[in-house]
Amino acid sequence: MCLADAKRSLEIVVYDRAFAESQQRANKRARQDEAAAKSSSSLPEEAMASASAIVPYVGAVHDIAPINSIVVPPSLRPPPPAAGGREEPPCLRRHFLEALGLRADLPVHFIHDKRMSKTDLDGHQSRFRIPRDGVERHLRPILSPQELDAANLLEGPRRRPRRQEPGPSEPQDGNNRRKTSKKKGKAHGGLPVMLVDLNAGAKELRLSRWDSSQGTIVKGEGYLQFMRQCTFKEGDDVAIWAFVQRRFRLFGVDMCHDSLLHLLVVKKQDEARCRVCRAPAQPES
Repeated sequence: MCLADAKRSLEIVVYDRAFAESQQRANKRARQDEAAAKSSSSLPEEAMASASAIVPYVGAVHDIAPINSIVVPPSLRPPPPAAGGREEPPCLRRHFLEALGLRADLPVHFIHDKRMSKTDLDGHQSRFRIPRDGVERHLRPILSPQELDAANLLEGPRRRPRRQEPGPSEPQDGNNRRKTSKKKGKAHGGLPVMLVDLNAGAKELRLSRWDSSQGTIVKGEGYLQFMRQCTFKEGDDVAIWAFVQRRFRLFGVDMCHDSLLHLLVVKKQDEARCRVCRAPAQPES
């Protein structure tokens, strides 16, 4: 039908229902976003601060003593690198660490060379002396503060006081020598350690430093009998090594446990092989 009197022509508009619904949803989301913005702007500053505060993450709780309860000497240094030119006994990792119930990949530290003295094998002495330089440079850095305290090694070595001349009023003997009583040092139980020999096995003893001579020694019941099993003789040149296993946890499970400090003494004259290597081969069946 045509309207002759109309001033403009009529247009036919097609209604798209899907487009109209999408427009309604877009308008609804816009109104919701506007209302949310208004409500957030009306919150007090304290509420905004608490809402945006970062909640700290509480990790796994470790069984560690309080820092204030442990006095760490400032002279301690990190463990030294492997001694240049020093080769570990070849069978130590293949046989002996496993026999001791330890990981085969433990760090093994060279401590010092030593010549077996008469006092190391004397029944009246019954102790193995470790050279002071090896104790200070290599042994102390691998021990924990608790282990250092138990071995009386928490502090560095002290100089022995100079001997003073007797005064006029001090008692003297017939040879004009001052009569003095021998001063006894503080008694130390010592740190439990395992003294290890590739042939004799291992023996639990005690490591301690004497206050009187400042010497670090390994002592304990059964020491002399164990040294005889090691077949050491006076004048033997030996090398001292040390290793200790630390507890390691993975996902709350103990992968390995703490061990005692192990001191391995190897005679340098012989080929450094353990009793497993030296055992005769079993005949094939």
